[in-house]
This record gives sequence, C-alpha cells and structure tokens, in this order.
Amino acid sequence: MNGENKTLLVLAAVVIGIILGIFLEQKISGEINVVSSDVKKLETSIKEIDSSIKTVDSSVKDVKTSLAEKEKVSFIRDMQEIGRRMLSLDYAGKFARWDAAETEIDELDKTLQDAAIMDSQRATTIQDFRNTYIPKLKDATSKKDAKSFENVWAETYNACVGCHKGSGSPPSAIETLREISSEVDQLSG
Repeated sequence: MNGENKTLLVLAAVVIGIILGIFLEQKISGEINVVSSDVKKLETSIKEIDSSIKTVDSSVKDVKTSLAEKEKVSFIRDMQEIGRRMLSLDYAGKFARWDAAETEIDELDKTLQDAAIMDSQRATTIQDFRNTYIPKLKDATSKKDAKSFENVWAETYNACVGCHKGSGSPPSAIETLREISSEVDQLSG
C-alpha cells in the first residue's frame, strides 16, 4: 500500500471516527435529554404527590377538629341531660315515685356512660362516679324510704357540684345544679 492510500485510509478512519463520535454523542445526548425529561416529570409528580399529601393532612386536621368540636358539644349535652335526670330523680324521690326513680337512675347511668365515651380525659372520673353513686341510688330506691333516698341523692348531688368545681366548669353549671335542688325543695315542701 502506498503512502497516498495509507493517508486516505487514515483519513477515512478519522472521518468514520468523527461520524461515529458525532452519532454516539447525539445518541447519548438524546438519551440524556430523555432521562432529563423523565427526571423532570418525576420531580413534577413528586411535587404533586407532596401537594396531595399536604391537602390530605390539612383535611385530616379539619376532620379531627370537627370531631373534637362535635364530641365537646355532645359531652355538654350529656352533662345537661345528667342535670335533667338528677332533677327528675329528685322529684321522683321526694314524691315517692319509685318506679320513675328506677327509670331515671337507669337513664342517668346510660348518659354517664355516653359522657365517658365523649370525654376520654374525664372517663375515669365519670366511671368512678357511676361505680360509687349509681349503686347507692339504686339501693335507696329499692328501700322506698324517702329520707334515705334524699340523703343519697344529696350526696350524689354534692359529688356533682364537687366535680364541676374541681374541673373548672363555668359557675353557671354549678348555679344550675343549685337551682335544681332549690326548685325541688320548694315544690316538695
């Protein structure tokens, strides 16, 4: 092979090398662009997922707040119902309506159970109250002795007032309990 052919051959090899290099560079560059585009799409998807998670977190907080508010309202209603039951129970005892007293004690107990469910922080206190006073009220009612019943009811009432004071209940709640007691006293006698 002469020098001219060698030069042409080397030149052809260089040109082929350059063409292959350009082709490979374009192919790699294209693949990098595709990968880069995929990475950008993935980043966008991650941002969308992150945004969705934040939205879900916000919704969960809203639901928790709403449930807590509903539970508080339900607890307040249960406490009001307990006050009404105590009033009815006092009437029943003072007027010797023992069947009505038994019914009121059962309803009082159920309402106390509901209140304990609505306020887990006070559940133990409410359960202790139930375990102490519901059996005493039932026992006094079964004896059908107005004086004995009145003493147990007063003890139960004082426990209600003590709990309200101890838990920082608004003064209006305690005043309402006092009004209930004085109304029954006036009517009975």
